[in-house]
Amino acid sequence: MVRTSPVAFAGCAGHLTLPAAATVERTGVVLCRSWGVDELCTRKFLRTVADDFAGRGFPVLRFDYPGTVDSLDRPEGETLDGWTDAAAAACDLLKDAAGCRDVVLLGLGPGALIAARLAARREDVAGLILAAPAANGRRFLRETAIKARVVLEGLGLPPDDAPPGGSVAIGGLVLPVGVAAGLGTAAIDMGAFGRRMPCLVVAREETEADAALGRAFEAAGHAVTVQPFAGYAELMANPTDSVLPRPVVVAMSEWLAGTYAHGEASRTASPSVPAAARLAGEGFVEEGVVFRPDAPLAGILCRPDGPSVRGDRPVVVFLNAGYDHHGGWARCWVDAARALARDGVASLRFDLANVGDSPARAGEPDQVLYTDGPIRDVVDALDFLQAACPGRVVLVGRCSGAYTAFHAACRDPRVAALALINQLRLIWDPDENLATVAHTRLRSAGEYRKRLLDPRLVLRILRGESSVPGFLRALSFQLLSRLSHALAPFVPSISKHGRFQAECRRMFAELDRRQVPIGFLCSHGDESLEQLSLYFGRDRRRLRRFARARVDILPDADHNVTLPAARQEQQRWLQDLVSTVDRG
Repeated sequence: MVRTSPVAFAGCAGHLTLPAAATVERTGVVLCRSWGVDELCTRKFLRTVADDFAGRGFPVLRFDYPGTVDSLDRPEGETLDGWTDAAAAACDLLKDAAGCRDVVLLGLGPGALIAARLAARREDVAGLILAAPAANGRRFLRETAIKARVVLEGLGLPPDDAPPGGSVAIGGLVLPVGVAAGLGTAAIDMGAFGRRMPCLVVAREETEADAALGRAFEAAGHAVTVQPFAGYAELMANPTDSVLPRPVVVAMSEWLAGTYAHGEASRTASPSVPAAARLAGEGFVEEGVVFRPDAPLAGILCRPDGPSVRGDRPVVVFLNAGYDHHGGWARCWVDAARALARDGVASLRFDLANVGDSPARAGEPDQVLYTDGPIRDVVDALDFLQAACPGRVVLVGRCSGAYTAFHAACRDPRVAALALINQLRLIWDPDENLATVAHTRLRSAGEYRKRLLDPRLVLRILRGESSVPGFLRALSFQLLSRLSHALAPFVPSISKHGRFQAECRRMFAELDRRQVPIGFLCSHGDESLEQLSLYFGRDRRRLRRFARARVDILPDADHNVTLPAARQEQQRWLQDLVSTVDRG
């Protein structure tokens, strides 16, 4: 089994994956990520790539660029040169820790540009793997702007105002102005390397520019292999629907082993890992952690920068929403964790098993949402915190993460409070299809009825841009569920929804007995409000029986809480809830 440890260097957070075999190849691999929603979709993909490469004897380091996910934000702002320098520092760390002689750079999307720029600077770069390469930065910016509009429409949001300074934004993330400026003039230059090297281009079949890049490398005298990126569209669909293209991972591993594997041990007999993966920012200190011996869980422990946190203070635990990694949609959990640390409150954000940076647990299904697996993961996280950072636990979850938090709190008395954001289900119906929930999650039945009268929907249907059967299935699903819940009190013994309502009331009563505050934050018009009405009646009147439960409405927000103003309000709401717990 390979060994993965968190690392920190040059203000960046990352993970070093070392082979378990006695022989460690003299060539290591540094992974240069994509950015934005594509980075969310490919976090698990690159973790799988790292594990597969290391399983063949190659040490691997993957990291977050400055100002992204778990890395620090630089006061002077980010630039493309700064991101390239970070990749160079990753190479140095990998060579030092694993005793590598040289490195191969794998660049995904815009990471391909960074990998190519670095290869032109360093003689120890032995080769390139360019996957779905953004060979031209200006084209990447233009394509990202187009995709951003598609993402916003899918979230039910109006088009964003253009970000300042000629940058681009997607899914609530703004590409730093300095990086955008650098990309605007950047392109892969085959003549910049000054030497010939092996190159694997993993080409999207629908993008001619990828294959053209391979031909250009070949014309420049490099040893080029072009491999199809089968399943690229399914990988990039969205984080929850993303399908891992395992054959592509295997093909890249086979190319790497066939090109560089010599069975030679690196000069370091026992590869070393830096003792602590700590980064210090303004008012906070973060440490990468891995806990649980079987199927380890990876995360970030964020503490106030100052005196030790008192054991009686709250400790916040952030849970994954769908398959978004621990950084959260639009990096919301990172921002919230650091804001709480400045308030003196510690937190843990981690990936559940088979999500983001955490591998799957043996025997668990590949689809883990709304199963018992994540609930057990939360209990293991609380065991870890009991020793590492004790305190009164506040569980925070959005969407499926809210479901996991609710059920984990009922099972574990160490949970002192709940912050549930846009929860889609309180009780899971085993007859329900997760795909149906995932694709109808953004709108309530009332919103669907409004859309029936929207002339823009008619135009999209006529143009073939919207599916009539899909729309009607979503609407009928909502209406039938509502009707079934309404009838449940009259036939509780034979209605499954009657049993669900009884189970929900029992769970709320248990939390009420333990005096656990439950905060609901629901976007206006979100299905989470309808879910509360199904269980607690119109206007949620039966929820008033539980004195510590409260519902707050987030205006002008989508299900993911994408827009900056909505995210700021979400963060203020969370800080207020935690301060209430802190005051007792």
